[in-house]
Amino acid sequence: MRRRCPTLSELNAFSAAARHLSFSKAGKELFVTQSAISRHIATLESYLGHALFIRGTNGLQLTRMGATYLSLIRPALHTLESATSQVMATQQSAKSLNVSAAPTFAAQWLFPRLKTFREVNPDISINFVRYSVADYKSTELDFDASIQYGYGDWHDGDAKYLTGRETRLVCSKEYLEQHPISSLEDIKQCTLLQHIEIPLSWEYWFSTYLGDYDRARFGPGFNLFSMIIQAASSGFGVALMPHCLIEKELATGQLVDIFNRSFESPLGYYLCAPNWRSNMESYDRLSQWLAHECFHGGNESNSPAGKACTTDCPYCAAGGGHFAQHPVPDSA
Repeated sequence: MRRRCPTLSELNAFSAAARHLSFSKAGKELFVTQSAISRHIATLESYLGHALFIRGTNGLQLTRMGATYLSLIRPALHTLESATSQVMATQQSAKSLNVSAAPTFAAQWLFPRLKTFREVNPDISINFVRYSVADYKSTELDFDASIQYGYGDWHDGDAKYLTGRETRLVCSKEYLEQHPISSLEDIKQCTLLQHIEIPLSWEYWFSTYLGDYDRARFGPGFNLFSMIIQAASSGFGVALMPHCLIEKELATGQLVDIFNRSFESPLGYYLCAPNWRSNMESYDRLSQWLAHECFHGGNESNSPAGKACTTDCPYCAAGGGHFAQHPVPDSA
């Protein structure tokens, strides 16, 4: 049966020879003899039915078909090299994890809890790298896992919901005194603090709880939740915030929960990783710890707040979840 694809050795030999326009230099790059490169090229040309090089006294030149074939296979070879390097890197860094986390979530929720993970996993080193919205189709990611805010529809990666769908309407005490709010309808008279990267959040809230409102997207805009927290605390207006990001501000009175109730959002925070990295031991341990903190820490109304896990749990043994040690008021 005729094989359907040239061998990788033949393709690598062709790519190297085309890059150097020299069989001898290609052999040095691939640590084989010049004759081995020549044989691979001859076999490839025979297989394709086209000459790939013009062999002259002044050296090699690509034929038109050779140049075309090179442009077609180069992306595939690059993908193979990149994927191989990254898979090998997961073995080399089995005890470390590069995490790209949404900045406000990292500062407000993740870092205050991270001590428990480090106590139970002293052999795992977590490195926090620059945050970027993930494209899991790419093989050139500079992180192993990320914590993203969105709908959880990253089909090319492993995505586990963490927290964040429970939102609250908040403002400063001073703003509430100056702008009394007694019903949901009164929100229409308020300044709505907007997240530039999530322009539909207020629109979704109005359509779900009050009906369509043509000024739902009107108001000062900010590109980080941390900026919205500061703006709301400073009396700029009303913010629609994931509850998990404002626990401390509610507990200290820096922000006021206007209606003392939650509003469900379709958006939330997810732990994500490319499918081929989701079997890393360090990723698996981080995932288990995050699940413990989210679903046994009581940060959402449907989680068993303050309760121990039903099975032996190293994190409960290490002192329980974040909220077991730092309770927040019932109103939060």
